[in-house]
Amino acid sequence: MSEQEKLNTKEQAEQELYLQAASWVEKLASGELDSLSKRRFSHWLDADPRHPVLLRTMVETWQDPALTKALSAYQPSPLKRWQLSLPLLLKLKWPKFQLAGAAMAFSSVLVMLLYLGNGSLFSSPAPYELKTAQASSMQQALDDGSVVDIAPDSQLTVFFTADKRQVLQGQGAAYFAVAKDKQRPFEVRLDQASVVAVGTEFNIDRDPDLIDITVYEGAVQVQANAAGPSQLLKSGERIRIQQNKLSEVQKVDLQQLVDWRSGWIEIENETLAYLLHRLNRSALVPVSASAEVADLRVAGRFELANTQQTLSALTEAYGLTLQQNSSGIRLSRSE
Repeated sequence: MSEQEKLNTKEQAEQELYLQAASWVEKLASGELDSLSKRRFSHWLDADPRHPVLLRTMVETWQDPALTKALSAYQPSPLKRWQLSLPLLLKLKWPKFQLAGAAMAFSSVLVMLLYLGNGSLFSSPAPYELKTAQASSMQQALDDGSVVDIAPDSQLTVFFTADKRQVLQGQGAAYFAVAKDKQRPFEVRLDQASVVAVGTEFNIDRDPDLIDITVYEGAVQVQANAAGPSQLLKSGERIRIQQNKLSEVQKVDLQQLVDWRSGWIEIENETLAYLLHRLNRSALVPVSASAEVADLRVAGRFELANTQQTLSALTEAYGLTLQQNSSGIRLSRSE
């Protein structure tokens, strides 16, 4: 390996760390983590001694009055103060856990400042967030000519510079129609995982436990984590990332494939929890499953916006019972 290649590899590794830390800053700033995210955050902190140091540096930089002033000038709306009460942060031994910030998306601006060193806040277009409400989808043209269809209850942060195109997908599902630009590969980051394309069309569907990537046109390079192997995924193929590992590549019939953009979901052998997570993106009342039936394998075609019809079909086909309470609807085994 040449010296230049070694340097490029080192820079990529450093950038990877900054992006991971930025993703956690976004999650922490948005509120209390759920139990699964807390465990993942704890594992990330323990995985490398550089992780807590980098995160602490980001927080300290974020609290710098000069940075706060710069962000205030850039975003005129009143600054929010985020209170991070997460017990896991205690291990970092910070004197206090208040962060001053303009919005969750500005953590990506912070990454840019740290990574580029003496770079200016205005040296490239600012990152921005695309977020959909429950039961509301959106189509958005990006600055490079790419178009993204965003499913309900989903969130992306777009980070484009002169030499790269990067999107952080925080949650939900999105279909990307990527404009060709061989000089700037299009990368979607999902915590440790990444999907890289030059010009293609693909769908990413993410929930707390897994990520599904389906390619409709062209090809993408998929990696479950920075240290793991990568997989070339071509048109008509799908792969799943679960527990930071890649599944076997699955062939799909694109002519017959039903995805979220049609308003329906078609599954063959997924868990009830998998189905309910996707229904909840559009459901007016949250639906959950008891522990005894959450892993029940289900199949069928379901209309995403017609929760009542789907629940009726599930109760009849699998012998389940519906219970309505103050927090929503719960599915359990019939007695």
